[in-house]
Amino acid sequence: MATGCPGPCCAGSPCGGRLPLRPHDPTPFVYPMSAFVDPVQPLLKAHRRLASDLADLCREVNHEVYLVGGSVRDAILGRTVRDLDLTLAADGLALGRKLADRLRCPFVPLDDTDRTGRVVLRHRFTIDISSFKGDTLEADLRKRDFTINAMAVRLADLLGGRPSIIDPLGGAADLAAGRLKAVSEASFHDDPLRVLRAFRLAGQFGLDITPRTETWIAACDEDLREISGERLLYELSLIMGRRRTSDRVTAMIRSGVFASLFPGWMGTSSASVSHRLERTDRLIARDVFLEDQGLYVHLTGCEAKMAGDRTSLWILRFASLVLCGILAGGAAGGTDGTPDRIGGAAGSTAGSTEPALDRVEGAAERLRLSKRERQALHQLVFGALRLLEGAASGEPDDEALCRILRGSKDDTPGAALLAIAHGPDEGIAAGGRIAKAARRLLRLYARHRILRAKGLILNGADIMDDLGLTEGPEIGRLLDKLETIQTIHDIRTREQARKLLYEDAADGLAGAESA
Repeated sequence: MATGCPGPCCAGSPCGGRLPLRPHDPTPFVYPMSAFVDPVQPLLKAHRRLASDLADLCREVNHEVYLVGGSVRDAILGRTVRDLDLTLAADGLALGRKLADRLRCPFVPLDDTDRTGRVVLRHRFTIDISSFKGDTLEADLRKRDFTINAMAVRLADLLGGRPSIIDPLGGAADLAAGRLKAVSEASFHDDPLRVLRAFRLAGQFGLDITPRTETWIAACDEDLREISGERLLYELSLIMGRRRTSDRVTAMIRSGVFASLFPGWMGTSSASVSHRLERTDRLIARDVFLEDQGLYVHLTGCEAKMAGDRTSLWILRFASLVLCGILAGGAAGGTDGTPDRIGGAAGSTAGSTEPALDRVEGAAERLRLSKRERQALHQLVFGALRLLEGAASGEPDDEALCRILRGSKDDTPGAALLAIAHGPDEGIAAGGRIAKAARRLLRLYARHRILRAKGLILNGADIMDDLGLTEGPEIGRLLDKLETIQTIHDIRTREQARKLLYEDAADGLAGAESA
C-alpha cells in the first residue's frame, strides 16, 4: 500500500515539518518512534493495564487490529490523541465489551449495524472499536470522509514502538501540503454532514479544500436539507465555538451551504456578512473597545457550558449570523443596515417584530436548541436590535436602556457586542454613538447585578401597605419600576425609594382604573 509523504514538507506546513521528505514507496512508512508514539502516550497511560491488555487482545482475536481515522491524523500532527479509533475484521462491539470488562471501565454500545462500541477511560479518554466498513482495511479506508482521515497503523506496531502508516489514498501527502480532499463524491451523499465537517477541519488544521471537493460540496444542496437538527447543531457548534470563525462561516455562505441549510436566510452578499462576522470575532478577541468598561470581563463567561459541551461562545456567533440575515433581509432593518423599528417588548409578535421573531424561532427549531440556548439566542438578537434602534434615533435614556437590560438579562454584554458589530462602521470606535450607548448599558448592567445580589429596598408587601392595594399586576409593575429606579439611581434609604417610586403612582393607578 502507498505510504508516507511523497511531496515536499517543511515547518510551514500543517504538519509542522513532522512528515519528512520521502519518495513514493509501496511499503509502509516507518516513522521515528517519538514522532508518532508520543502523542498517544497520555491515552495509553490513562489505565495502567491498557497497553498490555490491548496487546493481549490483539493476539487473542486472531485478526489484525488497526488504529485509524482522526487518531492517526492527530498523532502525525503531534497533537495529543484523546480518542483512540480502532477497527478490525471481526466484531468490534464484542471486542470493545471484552476490553472494558478487563479494564473494569464503562462501556457504551454506539452502533449495532457497524458493530461499534466505546470504552470510557479516566480523564475523558475514550477508545472506539468498530468492525471494518467493507471486507478489507483498504475498503474501509475508502469509505471514510477525507484522505487525511483515511490512514491506518497496525496497533501491534504502535505498541511495539515502530508504527507504520498505511496510506492508500495519500492522506499524509495531503496533510503535508495543506489540502483537504474528499475520498469520493459518494462520501458526501452517504453522509451530508461531512460537508460541514469539511469546513470545520479546514479551519481547525489550516487546510485548503481542493477544487474538486468544492464541486462535490456544491452538488449537495438537497442532501443538506435532510440533516437532522441534532446532528447539524453538533457540527455548527464545533465550527462556531472556536476562536475566529468568520473565515470558515463566510466560506460556507459563499459555497451555498447556509442557503441550503436555512433557506431564505441570506439576503446580502457574503462579503457583507464576512465583514460583520469578522467584526464580531475581533470584538470577542478583545482587540478593540470597551475593555475599560469591563465588557471583556463579562464575556469571559462565554466559555461556560450551556448544554453538553457547547459553550455560550458558539451561540453568540450564531446570533451574529442570524442578525446578518435579519438586517439584510429587511425583517427589522433600514437601508443602512440599522433597524427602523423593532416593535414592543421582547417576544412580541406585533408589527415589524414578527419577521425577526420568525427568523429567530425558525433557527432555534431547525437546530433543536436547548431551552437555555433558545433563550440566549432570543435575548442576544433582540437586545442588539433594540440597542441599534435606540442609538439610531438619538441617545437612549437610562430607562430605555433598562428596558433592554430587562429583556436581555444575563446576555446583555453579548447583545451590546453584537450591536456594535452590526452597527455603522464608526460604531466600532470608542466615540461611536452605538459604542457610547453600549458603555452606558454595561454600566447599568453592572449595577443591576449588584442589585440582584442585594435585593430591592422595598418588597411587594411594603408597596401594598403604602398604597392600600391588594395583590395584582399593578404590584408587579411597581416592583419593575423600583428595580429600574435602583439600577439608575444611588438609593440609600427606603424614603428615597418611596419618593421616586410613588411620585407618579396616583396617575398610574388612575390610568389603570379607567382602563
